[in-house]
Amino acid sequence: MPATASPAADPAIRTPDQRVRVFISSTLQELAAERAAARDAVSTLRLVPVMFELGARPHPPRQVYRAYLAQSQIFIGIYWQSYGWVAPGEQASGLEDEYRLSAGLPRLIYVKSPAPGREPRLTGLLARIKTDDSVSYQRFADPAELQRLIENDLAVLLSERFEMTRPAGPTPDTALTGALPVPATPLVDRESETAEVEDLAVRQDARLITLTGPGGVGKTRLAVAAAGRLAPAFPDGTRFVDLAPVRTADLVPAAIAAGLGLNTSGDQLVRDVIAYLRARRLLLVLDNFEQVAGAAPVIAQLLAAAPGLVVLVASRTVLRLTGEYELAVPPLPVPPPGARHPAAYPAVRLFADRARAAAPGFELTGRNAQVIAEICRRLEGLPLAIELAAAQVRLLPPRALLARLDDRMNLLTAGPRDLPERQRTLRNTLDWSYGLLSAGQQALFTRLGVFAGTFGLPAVTAICGDDVHGPVMGTLSSLVDSSLVRVEPGEDEPRFSLLDTIREYAAERLRDSADWRVVHDRHAAYFAALGKPTEAELRGTGQLAWLNRLETRRDNLSVALSWLVSSDQAGKALDLVWATWRFWWLHGHVEELARHVDQILASSGSMAPHQRALALSGAGFVRFVGGDQAQALRLLKRSLPLYQQAGDRLRLGLTAAALGHLLASTPRGSAYASDLLDQTLAQLRDIAGQQVTEPDRLQYLSDVALASNFLGQIKLSRGDHHGAADLFTDGLSAAHAAADRVTILVSLYDLALSRQAQGELDDAADLLGQGLQLAAEAGDEPSLAYYLEAMADLAARHDRPQRAITLLTAADARLEAKGSGWLHAYVPRAPHGPDILAGLRTRSTDADFQHARAHGHSLTVPGAVRYALNQQEQT
Repeated sequence: MPATASPAADPAIRTPDQRVRVFISSTLQELAAERAAARDAVSTLRLVPVMFELGARPHPPRQVYRAYLAQSQIFIGIYWQSYGWVAPGEQASGLEDEYRLSAGLPRLIYVKSPAPGREPRLTGLLARIKTDDSVSYQRFADPAELQRLIENDLAVLLSERFEMTRPAGPTPDTALTGALPVPATPLVDRESETAEVEDLAVRQDARLITLTGPGGVGKTRLAVAAAGRLAPAFPDGTRFVDLAPVRTADLVPAAIAAGLGLNTSGDQLVRDVIAYLRARRLLLVLDNFEQVAGAAPVIAQLLAAAPGLVVLVASRTVLRLTGEYELAVPPLPVPPPGARHPAAYPAVRLFADRARAAAPGFELTGRNAQVIAEICRRLEGLPLAIELAAAQVRLLPPRALLARLDDRMNLLTAGPRDLPERQRTLRNTLDWSYGLLSAGQQALFTRLGVFAGTFGLPAVTAICGDDVHGPVMGTLSSLVDSSLVRVEPGEDEPRFSLLDTIREYAAERLRDSADWRVVHDRHAAYFAALGKPTEAELRGTGQLAWLNRLETRRDNLSVALSWLVSSDQAGKALDLVWATWRFWWLHGHVEELARHVDQILASSGSMAPHQRALALSGAGFVRFVGGDQAQALRLLKRSLPLYQQAGDRLRLGLTAAALGHLLASTPRGSAYASDLLDQTLAQLRDIAGQQVTEPDRLQYLSDVALASNFLGQIKLSRGDHHGAADLFTDGLSAAHAAADRVTILVSLYDLALSRQAQGELDDAADLLGQGLQLAAEAGDEPSLAYYLEAMADLAARHDRPQRAITLLTAADARLEAKGSGWLHAYVPRAPHGPDILAGLRTRSTDADFQHARAHGHSLTVPGAVRYALNQQEQT
C-alpha cells in the first residue's frame, strides 16, 4: 500500500476570504489621508488592509495592534512629523513598538517630505530604520504618490514570493528633473536594471556606475530613467552631459562645465568644476563616454574632490577606475521559438508600441505575433534595431519586413571578424534601414552625417539639398518618420539631430562616397558665413542676437574649424576664429577655442606673415584669458614684428595693448608697459585720420578703449587717480562708440574704481550699476559677480556692512555656479574673499551676519540686480 502523507505534510487549504494581510502603521490624525491612500492601494491588489481603526474591539490598544500584527504577512510603515503617543509606563510610542514587532515580516517604509516640524524621537527612529538592510525605504510627497508607490511595491513583492534581498521593486516612472532630457516615448521593460542602478547608488553607496553594452542597446534611455528615479536622493539635482559632440578627451572638462552651467575657461576650468561640486549632493550623468575614454582620470579627480557626487556613465567600455561598478545592459528578452504568448515579451511589446506610432491602425494580433517575434529574435532584442524595423510598418507589413530581414541577416557572417558580433548586428540593421530609403532619402541621410549636435532646415537645404528628389523638408520628414532623425523641441523654427550611432553610420556612408569633401567644404563655408557677424551684429542688441545664434550652432562651428584645419585650409579656419572670438569669449568656451587655435598654430609655418601673426596672437589671447600669462607674453611678442611686416596697424595696436597689460603685472614691467601703451595709443590716433571701413573703424574704437583702460590701470596703481580717470573716460567713450559690450564692461568697471579712489562714491555706484545691468542683459553672470563685489566694497565704505555681506555672498554664489568668466583677465578685481568677509563680520552681530549671508545666497540674478541697484534697500 502507498504511504499515507502525514497531516503536517499536507499544504494548507485556505478558504477564499483568507488573503494576504497588510498591516498599516502610522499616526492616525496626522496621516489620515495617507492611511486612506494606503488602504486603497492594498485593496486594489485584492489584499486585506489591517488597520487599527477598522476594528471595534473591547481591548486595550496595545493588545489590538499586537494581535493584528501577529496575523499579518506584510508591514507598511508611514511616517511624517509626529513620533506618536507614549503610554504611561512605556519607553516607546505605539508607532515604534509596531515597527519593532514587525521584525521578520517584509517591511515597506514610506517617509513624507518635507517635514520641517519632525519630532526628534521620530528622526532618531527613522535613522535607525534606514540602517536596517531588510527594509525598503522611500520618500513621498502626497497621498497620490504614496498610493502609486505602495501598489507597485506590493506587486513586485508578491511576484518575488516574499524572498526579498533588497528593497521592494522600483517606483513608477516619475518626471525627470534638472537637465535630464525628456524621452518622447515610454521606456519598455527596464524595471530590474533601473532598480539595480537605484540599489547601487542608494543602498550600496556606489559613486561611479557605468552602464555598458553595444550601441543601440538602450544605455542612454536606462541612464535617464534611473537618474529620474534617483532624483529625490540628490537634493542638489541631476545633470545630464551628452559627450557625443566632444571629439577629444581634453575637452571633456569643458563639456562637464557647460553641462553644470559653469562659465569658465583655461587652467581654472577643473578648479571651478570642483569648487561647484565639492559641497553638493548631485548626480552627474555622462552619456557616450566611450569616444573620450582618455578623460577617465578627470572623473576620478572629481569623485575624489566631491564626496557627495555620484557619476552615472553610459559607455560601450568601462572606465577602469577604482570603485567603479559595471552594470552590463542586456538586450530586451525575446520569445523563444514556438512561445505561446509572444506578446508578453518586452521586445515584442516595444515593436508593437513603435509600430502603432508609425501606423496608427497597426494592431498586434494572433496572425502577426509570431512573425513579429521572429523579427525580434533576428534583431537579438536590440532596442534601436527593433525601433528601426517597427518604423517601416506603414510601408511594409510584418511578413514583408521579415523577408527583407532574412536577406539582411545573411550578411551577418560576412562582417569584419575584428568587430564583436553585436556590432555587426547593429551595423547590418542600419544597412537594412538604409536600404529601405529611396535614392533621394539615401543621399540626404548620408550627407546629414556631416552635422554635429543640432541643425536647422536652412543648413540642411544649403549643404545637403542638391540631388534630393522633391522638397528637402519632405525628404527630411520621411527620415524623421523612419526614426533616423530626431526633431528637437524648444525653438520657433524646428531643429533636428541624429542619434550618435546613426550619425556615425551616416558619416561612414559619406566618407565612402564621392561627396565627402564637397559636403564638408559646404558645411564649413556655411557656418563660416553664419559665424561672421554683420556690422549690426557687432554692436549693441544686435551682438546679443548674434551670440545667442552662435551658441545654438557651436557644435557645428567646432566641426567646421576642425575640417578646415585637417583639410589644409588653416587660413580659412583662422578667419573664422577671428570672426567669432567674441562668442567663444563671452559664452565661456575659450578652452574649446584654444584647441582649434593651437591646431592652426601648429600648421602655420608656411603661412604668410600676416596670417602667422594672427595665429600667434590668437593663441596668445586664449592663454591671456586662461591665466597662462608667461606663454601669452611669449606668443604676443612673437606676433608683433609680423604685424609690423604685414602693415596691419589695427591688429598691431590690439596686440600691443594686451602685451602692455600683461607686462604691467610682471616684476619691473610697469615702466616698459606704460611706454608701450603710450606708443600704442599714439599709433591708434594716427589711424583715426585715415579712411577706414566700418568694421575697421569699430576695431579701432575697441582697440583705443582697451589701450586706454590698460594704461589707466597703471596710472591708478601709481596713485594718479585723475590721470587714470581721464584715460578711463576716453576708453568708455570709444567703447560706447563701438557699442561693444566687452570694452564697455571693462571701461565702466575701471572708471568706477577711479571715481571711488577720488572719493566720488555716488558716481562710482552709478557706473557700477550700468555695468551690472549690461552684464545681466547678456547673461554674463561671472562679470555680473565682479560688479557685485565692487558694489560691496562701496557699501563697506558707506559703513553698511550687512549690505556689503549680502552683495559679496551673492557674487560668490554666481561665481561658484557659473565659473570665473573672462573679465578677471582685463581689470583689477575689487576686494573680495574670506578675509574681507571676516572683516565685515566683526562689524555685525552674529544674527545680522547670518541673515545677510542667507539673503545673499537666496538672491536670483534678477533679484541680485534689483538689490544692488536699490541703494536704500536693507537686508
